[in-house]
Amino acid sequence: MKFLLKIIFMLIFICIASIPLSSGKEISGTVTISYVLHKIPTMASNQIAVWIEDEDGSYVKTLYATQFTARGGFKKRTQSLPEWIKKSEWENRSQAEIDAVSGATQQAGMNELLWDLTDSAGKKVAAGTYVYKIEGIIYWENRVIWQGRINVGGEENTSMAQATYFPQDANKRGILLEQVKAVYTPSR
Repeated sequence: MKFLLKIIFMLIFICIASIPLSSGKEISGTVTISYVLHKIPTMASNQIAVWIEDEDGSYVKTLYATQFTARGGFKKRTQSLPEWIKKSEWENRSQAEIDAVSGATQQAGMNELLWDLTDSAGKKVAAGTYVYKIEGIIYWENRVIWQGRINVGGEENTSMAQATYFPQDANKRGILLEQVKAVYTPSR
């Protein structure tokens, strides 16, 4: 009887050990998100956040957010990056995550951020299509959201993002961001 139980447990162990830990293809590499940032010389402007969503629109990870908004400024100025605040549920994020992504306002000119293909918990994401977004505050409630889609897990590819202004004529107050794109580079 003990011998039979040992065989059954061994078979169960072998079956469990043969199940893959993830259903998605293991991927490696990086996504580089680049953009030209302009400075708008007025108050209530120049706030940006850069984040990743999955194809269904679920939040994956924040790559960068300006320090004022990320460290609580959104509570004082509710117009500051409202889509990112809501999508990321930022008020519930840990201090460690806030510290990791918040920084001083970036320099004008070309900026680049790297996404290491992990989510906000540090776990690798599955191969597939992801959405990258940059929300920028032009002046008070006047803002822009740049959005693009990038495929990860296959061959190197490039994606150009498109801008949507809120309200529609917000770009008349100034241009904060231009030339937003992402490049997926697989590890070799």
